[in-house]
Amino acid sequence: MRTVYRSFAYFGLGSIFAALLYGFRFAPGAPARNFVFDVVLYGVFVVPHLVMTRGWFKQAVYGSPAGSTFERQVFITVTVVTWLAVLWFHRPVPGRVLHVPGPLRFAALVGFVLSVFAFFEGKTFEMLDGLLGVPGTAIMHSHGGETPLLTDGSYAKVRHPMYRAALLAGLCSIVLHPHAAQVLWCLLIGGTFIAFIPVEERQLIAARGEAYRVYMQATPWRLLRGVW
Repeated sequence: MRTVYRSFAYFGLGSIFAALLYGFRFAPGAPARNFVFDVVLYGVFVVPHLVMTRGWFKQAVYGSPAGSTFERQVFITVTVVTWLAVLWFHRPVPGRVLHVPGPLRFAALVGFVLSVFAFFEGKTFEMLDGLLGVPGTAIMHSHGGETPLLTDGSYAKVRHPMYRAALLAGLCSIVLHPHAAQVLWCLLIGGTFIAFIPVEERQLIAARGEAYRVYMQATPWRLLRGVW
């Protein structure tokens, strides 16, 4: 079961970047109502995803606001299944396709690859196993004190370098697929990341207290140095 779950979880993680690189469904003659359908479909995915990260939900369901391997496994399973459903069921949206010169598209592809490298910077498979809740590994990247607070490397420059890398990958993917569908989905995904950052930081302050406040003072920028 460990191998099956691990393969499933890694497939789900990889599918996020694969979807951006592959591109979302687009058709110039598609009905405009497909925009509404896709937004609602994304809501069906993202609302449970966000609710399951909240301390009150973990307390109510698991009896503790702290993360656990089982809680992470349930979260990853629900997230991957609903995300794959989004990829399967989302509808093409209409619009125009912009012409992007070949050299610029190639540069965007290089930028996408570098963004993936940045997302996984400093991560080992052992750390990713912990992030995904693979059985037999120590849980990683939880809000509570059960995991170490990352403050070195890219985390010493901005507080959310993984989100920044995902956003940059999305921007590069729009150059690779310069149409309305790609813009829509990158706005939905990127907007979720940005909106969730203050929520996540409130959870971190509640769980880590002074340790996280000190980190915020030492690293004042969330995503982009000198901007936000």
